[in-house]
Amino acid sequence: MEYRFNRSMPDDIISLSKRSGTRILSRISAVTALKNSLFTVGIYDGDVLVAFGRVCGDDALCFVVCDVMVDEAYREQHLEVQILKELDTYLRSVVTRESQVYVHVSRPYDEVCQRYGFKYLDGDYEVMMKR
Repeated sequence: MEYRFNRSMPDDIISLSKRSGTRILSRISAVTALKNSLFTVGIYDGDVLVAFGRVCGDDALCFVVCDVMVDEAYREQHLEVQILKELDTYLRSVVTRESQVYVHVSRPYDEVCQRYGFKYLDGDYEVMMKR
């Protein structure tokens, strides 16, 4: 497995979105999202992206962990833990006391986020969390 930071390609993310069971992304959305990301991490098995996550925000006060996805064929390897670890390392290097860090992920990734100190903002909203 190879980790690629800020080097995942739009077509790779579109393909992974299909294989991970998350929302299917259009090419224009994938290009725009990558371009506007503060930090991305992709885990590749050979040339195939099998796990991905990113941080977006204003790079000062607001940071959002989002688009965490893992290929269904790789779920048992718990690659989401590695993705969140890398995103957390990045966040610890850039956030200040004034910063707010949020997470917007699909289940079951919310359980991993709780290990990194994130808590639900509202009991009725199941996936938005804040640390």
